[in-house]
Amino acid sequence: MIKNKNASNDLNRAIWAASYMVCGAASLAFNHSLVRTVAQELHPLEISALRFLWALPLMLPFIVSGRGSALRTKRHGLHFVTALLTVIMTVFFFIALSNMPMAEATALNFTAPLFTTIIAAFFLKEKVKLARWMATAIGFIGVLVILRPGFLDINLVSIFPIMGAFLLAFWFICVKSLSSTETTTTITIYQTMWAALVLTIVAIPLWTVPSWGILIYSAAMGCLGTMGIVFTSKAFALAEASLVAPLDYLRLPFIALIAFLTFGEIPDGISIIGALIITMSAIYIVRKAAIED
Repeated sequence: MIKNKNASNDLNRAIWAASYMVCGAASLAFNHSLVRTVAQELHPLEISALRFLWALPLMLPFIVSGRGSALRTKRHGLHFVTALLTVIMTVFFFIALSNMPMAEATALNFTAPLFTTIIAAFFLKEKVKLARWMATAIGFIGVLVILRPGFLDINLVSIFPIMGAFLLAFWFICVKSLSSTETTTTITIYQTMWAALVLTIVAIPLWTVPSWGILIYSAAMGCLGTMGIVFTSKAFALAEASLVAPLDYLRLPFIALIAFLTFGEIPDGISIIGALIITMSAIYIVRKAAIED
């Protein structure tokens, strides 16, 4: 009886974790789609700054509820480095979302697990098995399928989501290190505060006063981005990474659907094939890495 009860509890946790992850993927997909709308009026640097400025008030309940305990840390340096990576990644990705098909930008940004494998092997000296190397190689073939060098003129903007994915791999490592001593709440708060400060300072020379409509969209973008992070964190807290991490890739069909309904974007067949190759390779690597850990 106890065994059946435990199995039922595990199933419930898995269902809730999957539900949170799907909600997180949907929130981030809507967040990404709003970037394109806001970019019609504002520079990507200002958009990036607004995304984190609007998220600042959402951090207050977490700070107040624990009487400031979420702010206690001895690792300010690593928090700042991690936030700096967040700043650069956000700007790169928002530039891509503003200037190229959103589904392609998202697919190219999903190359982060491919870079993580390379970094783990060459920088962290981890032993990476042949299967993960093969999946990584296949994933980069997917990148070439989307970019089609030699057949199409490569749009320089398409390099930005790949560069963002490369930095995201280092970001994963920083967050993993922080997670050994810091709570998810603490990491999120410092990420938000530092990113808002740095991006605002950098964006000031390009700052323009947004219209009320764009201001509302940017507020929604900040809320959705924060919700996506919270939902994703809850999912990882409830279930193994090997179960929930692949569900993050639902962002791709979500954003492809939104891009079609909102902007009439239809990815061509070759780009879809490339995106599927990248996604399946990345899912395999994430699951394999989680099992090996």
